[in-house]
Amino acid sequence: MSVRQLQATYQAVEDRLSRVNFENVWPGFVPVDFALYTQETMYFRGEMMPTPEGFIGNTSIEYEGAFIAIWNMIYTEITGEESLDQLAANLVHEMFHAFQRQQGETRFPIDLELLLYPHDEALVAWTRRELAILTDPLIYAVGSPAKTIGALREIAMIRCEKTRISGGATINEFRTETVEGLAEYAGLRGLLEINPGLAEDKVKGYRKLLSDGRYLFDIRRRCYYSGVLIALLSQAAGLTIAHDLSTKQPFWNLLDITAAPLEPLTTDELSQARLLATADYERREQLLACFNARFDQERPVDATIVGYDPMNLTRVGHYLISTHFLMIDDGKTQKPLMGDHLLRMKEDDPRQIVAIAFGSS
Repeated sequence: MSVRQLQATYQAVEDRLSRVNFENVWPGFVPVDFALYTQETMYFRGEMMPTPEGFIGNTSIEYEGAFIAIWNMIYTEITGEESLDQLAANLVHEMFHAFQRQQGETRFPIDLELLLYPHDEALVAWTRRELAILTDPLIYAVGSPAKTIGALREIAMIRCEKTRISGGATINEFRTETVEGLAEYAGLRGLLEINPGLAEDKVKGYRKLLSDGRYLFDIRRRCYYSGVLIALLSQAAGLTIAHDLSTKQPFWNLLDITAAPLEPLTTDELSQARLLATADYERREQLLACFNARFDQERPVDATIVGYDPMNLTRVGHYLISTHFLMIDDGKTQKPLMGDHLLRMKEDDPRQIVAIAFGSS
């Protein structure tokens, strides 16, 4: 993207954001400054300047004493008005993260623990049933609060079972829905004011992403979309979404929905879940084999992970595969690991590294 295109995109997005009533999105929510950047150039506060070294990904960061939203334009294609509308909504999402931090949000998921989430066949089966309810088009078409609350009560029962089976590992699902799902909900509400038709398509897209199973085992990504759909269903049921963001309970727990009785899992549900879990296990094992072939030597270390890109991590047994960014700390210095890396981790420990693999050639 040229400097001129970067400036034009910024101004077009700025115009769209000026049309959003942030107070309607969430009480007390106000926009923050945002930056659009490429590898070398950033447009920020009406000025073009070199991209700071610490800018990575699309997020909210503290910069020059204030929280701002940043968006990496290297991976964003602007093809017309709708793509600009979507970019503006994405920035509302990131601005909401700034708002969360300003308000004392602490319910962040421990992403490295999510990578250790058990893939028990019953957990997989219950999750599939949960997603089938959450994405049922009839719930969205009927527009009945009673029907919607009924669906939420069924989901509540499923989540009780998942929490029991997983030994409480669902807490990081609920935290992800809280932090990321509500930010996506804020972005969607912003998009409703910019382009209502596109916002409606987005909701259909969320349902498709969850119903086709692509994120069944990618819990963090899945919770982006389950979180926003839970918020939308709760809104349709007349429940309160906005709350004090400094509270300690995840959003799902705050809803305090009474669980409804459910039929137990069928043999067919368990059988299908077993096949899917096996296929995912084989996929991760194949990925590990590829990395082991590339990185066939090990260097012992005593270090911990202190920073990461949660969207580009895979845990396979004792191994952690990173394809973008990690920051590790050996007690003396912090070191970034960019690109593809294979780490051997302490057993059942989400952060402790015992060896870093490297290629012999």
